Amino acid sequence: MNQSLDPPAETDFRLGRTNFSTRSVPPEQRHDYYRREVLKALDARDPEPGFTANITALRLGPHAFYVTETGGQTMFRTPEMIAADGLDHYIVQFQIAGSHTGDFDGKPFAFGPGEVGICDLSRPMLLHSTAVKVLTTFLPRADVKAVAPDIDLHGMVLDANRAGLLIEHLTAVTRWFPQLLPQTLPGITRATIALLGACLAMEAGRADFGMRESPVLARARAYVEHNLLEPSLNPARISEALGVSRSTLYRLFEPLGGVTAYIWERRLHLARAALLDPKRGRRISEIAFQCGFSSEAHFSRSFRKAFNIRPSDLRSLQPSLGEEPDTPFAKWTDAVRGT
Repeated sequence: MNQSLDPPAETDFRLGRTNFSTRSVPPEQRHDYYRREVLKALDARDPEPGFTANITALRLGPHAFYVTETGGQTMFRTPEMIAADGLDHYIVQFQIAGSHTGDFDGKPFAFGPGEVGICDLSRPMLLHSTAVKVLTTFLPRADVKAVAPDIDLHGMVLDANRAGLLIEHLTAVTRWFPQLLPQTLPGITRATIALLGACLAMEAGRADFGMRESPVLARARAYVEHNLLEPSLNPARISEALGVSRSTLYRLFEPLGGVTAYIWERRLHLARAALLDPKRGRRISEIAFQCGFSSEAHFSRSFRKAFNIRPSDLRSLQPSLGEEPDTPFAKWTDAVRGT
């Protein structure tokens, strides 16, 4: 077995949880407070009005999982930052709600609810986000390269069909965190790396793997994410907004199953994220109609076909992290990442 996948030292078998929130900070100071206390690997600018941030961090030995809700902003990592901090990790992020678009070292990037995005901290990036909820973990390069030695991961997006195993694992860890024991941590760490490797192997099996996404397709996907709940969203509207012909749009979306199928797939993933959000508690019928379905029965059939589970059954699996008083955050997360 590769040494990087061996259990960490016994002194690293620690569990912990800490929270960060801007609730008690004056509105005009919240973004600066968030930048100062939380952002170590990245920086941010241009917060949307009313910006807030709430983060629950779960420590599992040498690794950590972060459940983060923030307002819209622009995040970035520059060559100067890379040279200064020397961080050599990958960020693996499951998008629960909201969307990201941007540029990862020259590669157009867009991902939304139900997808997993990967960022290489040794390379620059520029990322624009709406209000988002994400589940994030930082993984050391050596661990990731042990399972994906020859794959350029920076800016890679895995859809739910290929990242489903990893997504279920990440959400299960957050859900069962209160019941975990220190001796379970090495196995959880190995499972995280192994499942990421399995998902990447599935991605590598695609005929188009390694091909850069067309900039026009990236713009089209970003447009879909930003207008997903608009009833009038259709191929004609997208082609008009992007200034391309419908035949071009159909050709670009053909590998994704077609334009209309892609829109409904994204709406189903948005609905899935809403069902898993314990803070909103919206009725299933409300979610169905908001996501464009004509009836709850139609939504339930489509949802079960896509995810092999009924909406009501999925809702019963929602994470329950509970509430704890805020505790010092930046120092704790630095210790987890070894910075």
